[in-house]
Order: sequence, then structure tokens, then C-alpha cells
Amino acid sequence: VSQLATDGLRVRGIYERNDSALRDKEGLPSYCGWYTAEGLSTDLDGRTVITENGVRYNVDVINGQKTGFFLDQKYNRKRIAELSGGRRVLDCFTHTGSFALNAAAGGAAGVTAVDISASAIQTARSNAALNSFEDKVSFVCADVFEYLDGLIKAGGKPYDMIILDPPAFTKSRSTVESASRGYKQINYAAMRLLPRGGLLASCSCSHFMDEYRFEKMLREAAADAGVSLRLIEKRAQGPDHPVLMGVDETSYLKFYIMQIV
Repeated sequence: VSQLATDGLRVRGIYERNDSALRDKEGLPSYCGWYTAEGLSTDLDGRTVITENGVRYNVDVINGQKTGFFLDQKYNRKRIAELSGGRRVLDCFTHTGSFALNAAAGGAAGVTAVDISASAIQTARSNAALNSFEDKVSFVCADVFEYLDGLIKAGGKPYDMIILDPPAFTKSRSTVESASRGYKQINYAAMRLLPRGGLLASCSCSHFMDEYRFEKMLREAAADAGVSLRLIEKRAQGPDHPVLMGVDETSYLKFYIMQIV
């Protein structure tokens, strides 16, 4: 706290979210609450506004998922903004709307953001309003699997870029095969919907879905969809989430940008 103060950053309070199930496995206590120290407040509501890549977000550190915002995708969101100019973008599993808002900031011709959670859509809408993007981003509360299937049945190629950033479909080795089928289903649908030259950004945040399995899934989905893929970039989490050699769990995020060719 004192070090941040010397850099001109005042910390009002620190809220601990030590409630991960992994703490039980490690024999550590599970708790949440404000950290008590001189100069820190403990009566805050936990709500704040942050800015990332020039985009502003409402964040609830107490009730939001994990820490209230997924910081590990920062540079991947920035890359999406750089590639979105003039494109029609579909952001699936939008959550707080972060990829959709970065696409809008990057000059997308239009952005549609989809999530099954009504509360997530409400948060994403508020973030769009916070950035004056209400007219640039439309929001749909729907099951992504059903939404993509509906677009395929409707025909046409309505988008030039599709972003798939689902929650972890598997959190154990025992369910990795069923998770692979789920990843394949949404990637297959996205590949069917994109025109030649269209971009697909596909993610997995589960370390159990390792790089080999993820790429195998993508190849199989492309074969079933009758398309070929050109790998544009293979990305991972930001450098503030370092990968420790020999600790497989730290190499968890796959973020592939591909082009339909």
C-alpha cells in the first residue's frame, strides 16, 4: 500500500476473496472480507470503476465472479480491438461485455454480445452505457449453443468475426472428453457461420483442455464444418499471470485467432 502511494495511487481498501475451493484442498482457511490495516477502509460497498485499454467497466469486487473482473485477457481484448475495424462482430459468452466493448472501441461496424445470464447482460449493458457504446453494441440474453444453431438454420453469413470465450467446460480430468465435445460444438457452429476471410477467436480457460487437445478439437471442428483454418496468432494469458515451468496448472489460457480460408 505504501509503495503504491509513492507512485501516486491511493488504495482505499483491500477486499480478500479467499473462497476458492482449492484452498480446502490445500488445507487453507476459506474466508472473504476487508483487510484491516492502518489507513484502509473496511466499510466500502466494493463497487468501483476501472479502465483497461481505454475502456471503462463497473466492477463489484465483493459479488462479482473471481475478483470481479477477468484481468488475464487484457492484451487479448486489446488485440481484438485492433482486428475489429469495419467488421461485424459476435461476442459469445460476453459476461461483462469486455470483448464486445473492445471491438466497438476498435471501430467494428456492429457488435452483438450474447450471454445466458440476465445479470451478466445487465452488467454488460451498463458498461456499454459507461463508454457511450449503446448504439454500437446490441445485447442478447440467450443460450449460446442454441443461439448459434438458430443462426445456422437462418442461413447466411451475418458476422465477419466471432469470439468464443466460454467458461471452463471442465475442471477435472474425468470430464475433459465431454468438455471437448462442448468446445467442438460451438467452434463448429462459428466456423459454419463465418465467410471466407472471416476471423474466429477461440478460447479455453481450463488447463485440463491442454494445447494438444484444444488444437485437435479445432482441426476436427474445421473438418466437420468443411473449412480450412489459417492460424493468425496463438496467445495466452497476460504476463502478470506467469507460467511456471513444471506447474501445468499455470499454463491454462488458450486464445487462438484463426481465419477461414
